[in-house]
Amino acid sequence: MQHVKGNSQKNCSEQGSIFTQKWHDIRREIDEALRCYRRLRMVKGLRDKVSNNHGMSPEQGNCSGLSLHKRVGSLLKSLGKWLNTTKQIGCVAGIEVGDEFHWRGELCIVGLHNDFQRGIDCIPSLDGRIWATSIVDSGRYDSATTNSASSDEITYCGEGENPVFGVKKKKRLKDQKLVGGNLALMNSMVDRKPVRVIRRYNHSRNANDSGYKFIYEGLYRVAKYWKEIRADTGTCFYKFKLVRMEDHQQYDSEWKKKNFGHHCH
Repeated sequence: MQHVKGNSQKNCSEQGSIFTQKWHDIRREIDEALRCYRRLRMVKGLRDKVSNNHGMSPEQGNCSGLSLHKRVGSLLKSLGKWLNTTKQIGCVAGIEVGDEFHWRGELCIVGLHNDFQRGIDCIPSLDGRIWATSIVDSGRYDSATTNSASSDEITYCGEGENPVFGVKKKKRLKDQKLVGGNLALMNSMVDRKPVRVIRRYNHSRNANDSGYKFIYEGLYRVAKYWKEIRADTGTCFYKFKLVRMEDHQQYDSEWKKKNFGHHCH
């Protein structure tokens, strides 16, 4: 993994940090899993070998795009290389603020964001509510906005009924509803649960072969949400303002156990 921010461990290690030997061991496992992910993605012969060795069905046709990433993810799971497999709120073992990733699938195998496609990942609470664990701002929707000048505050467009870049024949949109990931973000605001934020950057340095990368920005709190109306369609959609939490709250294990107990390792 690459890093773009300062020494987070130095800033947080005096606050009851989680940077134990086990944390470092998991980080090394994450580095190896990412190297394996990238090798498998590039080399079909290696994918075929792993598939054969683990009794998996052979790869069909020209496997590319999302199908390829899901295939690679399945192969890594068969190799036992997925980390942080229990979905959780808050910081994730072996991951630092500023860590960089090439592909969405990599976020899944390390436990940062457990969905290959959806921008909002969720977890159920014991009383039946749902909370957001993480969001990925990938810039897929023309209604999604972020404050590119600073990562301390971002504005995130809700999910569902979003127009997509590059699509000539656009579907007829409806109003977004406060369900699914949108409801989870609202609940996270009400219940003061942190949300992991990952953002996509189009950048040549340390980027993938498509010219972009994902950076883990850290834990944020949902400060507020509101409805807006699209000028072109007249339909309503939600926006959420997220504010980055203080440094001592990014990794503090005691703070995490006190606030989110049963959802943590």
